[in-house]
Amino acid sequence: MFRDIKKILILRPDGIGDLLNSTPAISLLRKSYPDAHITVFVRPLNAEILIGNPDVDEVLIYDRMGKHKRLLERLKFFHRLWKAGYDLAVVMYTASWYNLLAYVSGAKYRVGRYQKRFKSTLTHPSRQTYAKGTVHEVERNLDLVRRICDDEIASPSQKTKSFDLVLNLSVEENQWAYDFIQKFSISEDDFLVCIHPGGSSFDKLWTEDGYAQIADRLVNKFGAKILMLHGPSEAKLAIDIQQRMTHDVIPDTIGMFHIYAPESLRQLAALINCCKLFICNDSGPMHIAAALNVPIVAIFGPTDHVRWAPRSPNAQIARRDMPCWPCSAHKCKNNFECTKLLPVETVWEKIETLLKFET
Repeated sequence: MFRDIKKILILRPDGIGDLLNSTPAISLLRKSYPDAHITVFVRPLNAEILIGNPDVDEVLIYDRMGKHKRLLERLKFFHRLWKAGYDLAVVMYTASWYNLLAYVSGAKYRVGRYQKRFKSTLTHPSRQTYAKGTVHEVERNLDLVRRICDDEIASPSQKTKSFDLVLNLSVEENQWAYDFIQKFSISEDDFLVCIHPGGSSFDKLWTEDGYAQIADRLVNKFGAKILMLHGPSEAKLAIDIQQRMTHDVIPDTIGMFHIYAPESLRQLAALINCCKLFICNDSGPMHIAAALNVPIVAIFGPTDHVRWAPRSPNAQIARRDMPCWPCSAHKCKNNFECTKLLPVETVWEKIETLLKFET
C-alpha cells in the first residue's frame, strides 16, 4: 500500500459492463485510501453509471470521437490531466495507449496490465494471466489493485463477499420508472418481464423467433406483462419480435433508451429495476440488471461466460456448448451457431429454474 496518496486517477474508458465490473475494485481503493480524491476517466456514455457512487469524487469524460477528436482539443485535455496532480493512476482498460496516458498524467505510481507496447510507462505492471473460462472480470480487476491496497481489506478471503457492483438510483429516478409503467396499468403485484434483445454486435444476438416464443410462454403460463426495451438502432429488432408474438406486448419504448443520450442509461436502469425478470443477451444492460440485483436470464454465445457472467446470485445463463468456445471473432465459419441455434427450451428451463429459486 502506498503512502500519502491524495489523488487517484482510474482509467476505464470502455464498455458499460467493463465499468460496472470495475466498481468493486474502485470500492477497494476507496476503503484503502479513504481520504483520497478519486477520479474515474470514462467515455461519455458511461458517465451516468457513476452518478451516486459513494466511492467516486469526480468523473472525467474523454470524448475521443466528439469534443476531443481534434488534436488541439486532445492536447488541451492531456495538459489538464497532467496539471491535476495525481499521485496514483490505475489503468483498468487493457489497451496499451492508456498505459501511456497514465504516464502523461504525471502520477508518481502507475498501475496497470503489462503490455509490450509502452512497457516502460507503468511503475507497477501486472503480469498476471488467466486461462479462458476461469476467472470473472470482477476478480481480475480486484487482483489488479489488491497489491496496492490495505492487506487486511484486500485479502482474497474478502474479495467475493465484500465488494458488489455499485449502481445507485435516486428516489426520483425510481419514481419516474414507476410512473411510466403505471401508464400501462401495471401494478407492483404484476409479473413484469423486461426483454432487451439487443447487444453490441451481431454475434451476441439471439433470434427474433426465440424471444417471441419465450415472451408468449411467459404470458401463457404466468400471465406476465412484457415490456420490450431497446436502443434507437434496435427498433426494427424489437418490432420484428413483437410481430412474431401471438400476444401483444406493451408498446415499445422507442426513444426511451438512447444509446447516445447521457440520461438514457439512468432511465433504462430505472425501468429494469421495476421488473420481476430481465431477459437479455450478453450486453451492458445485463450488467446493469446484475448491479440492481434484478433476476436475470442471460443468453450467451461466443463470449467467455465465466469471465463476463452477470455478477449476481439471481442470474441464470443460457448457452450452447461449442468446441470453438470461447471466441471474440465477429466472423464465424459456423455461422454463430452457439447463439443462433440455442434452443428455446434451454432458455425456458433457465427461466423456470430462476423462478423456482425466487419463490
